Amino acid sequence: MQNFPDFQFPKNNLSVKTILSIIAVIFLIVVLFSSFYFVGPAEIGVVKRFGKIVGTYDPGIHWKIPFVDQVVKVDVSAIRRLEIGFRTITLGPPPRYQDVEEESLLLTKDGKIVDLDFVVQYQIANPIFYLSNVKGEDRLLRDLAQASMRQVVGGYEFDEILTVSKEEIQNNVKTLLQNLLNNNNFGIKIVNVQLQDVIPPEAVQPAFQDVINAKSEKDKLILEAQAYYNQIVPEAEGQAAKIIAEAEAYMNEQIERAKGDAQRFKVLLEKYKSSPSLIKTKLYLEAMEMILPKTKIIIIDDPKGSMKIYNLPSELFTNTTTFSEGDKK
Repeated sequence: MQNFPDFQFPKNNLSVKTILSIIAVIFLIVVLFSSFYFVGPAEIGVVKRFGKIVGTYDPGIHWKIPFVDQVVKVDVSAIRRLEIGFRTITLGPPPRYQDVEEESLLLTKDGKIVDLDFVVQYQIANPIFYLSNVKGEDRLLRDLAQASMRQVVGGYEFDEILTVSKEEIQNNVKTLLQNLLNNNNFGIKIVNVQLQDVIPPEAVQPAFQDVINAKSEKDKLILEAQAYYNQIVPEAEGQAAKIIAEAEAYMNEQIERAKGDAQRFKVLLEKYKSSPSLIKTKLYLEAMEMILPKTKIIIIDDPKGSMKIYNLPSELFTNTTTFSEGDKK
């Protein structure tokens, strides 16, 4: 068995003074590094001294009292996200979500229940107010957002929320929530409120689908009726316009004809005053021109003392019967 020489630890030659000097140097280094801090480009540094805020500092390197001052760095540019009515389990793909019904079921103006999920996006606008007044950021903001949404949704009917009023509801909730935060000096700025799923509760979804189908059928029938209306009405209006135009033309024609007859009568009156017998004869002949074509028998006095009778129209000028003068009576 091999024998090793006796091993002895080296003797400690450091004096107490040397050890104290080393400790002092280390302490000074720790104090030096503790006296300075760095604030990032998107941050605001808030300095607390004995728990009281004494100031804020912009990005850069700053000095503080070591072991006394506490620095809290607040990111004022980050847009934070608060989910209400659901929680994101994983972003996927595919993403997975978990419903939180106690947050999402709301009562509408017409007494119906709607399942509504929404997201609140916000920033920290005033770090001093935020650190001084906000305790439990998520819980506080969640409660205020829920209260704002319940108040706004309570002023709308069920169908409005599902269809035409989503953007208006988002804006109203954003305004109401921001006013609540400002009134309490919470130092939070609401960037946006976005509605996610807006659906009826699961128990009534089949009935709601039936209502949607009925409304779709109603809209279809209305469109068909409107198309038929657009086809028939212009035709009827065109026909009416045609009849009116023809009636107006006939009216104008009759008026002009009446004016012509009146003028002709005035001319005849003047002629009659100068030559009554001539005008009488002319009027008589014109009357005969109008009457004779409509008669079936024409009787003409013959200068020889006989009377000729013509049967019209088939025997016109074909059969003639002559009566003696004594037979006229």
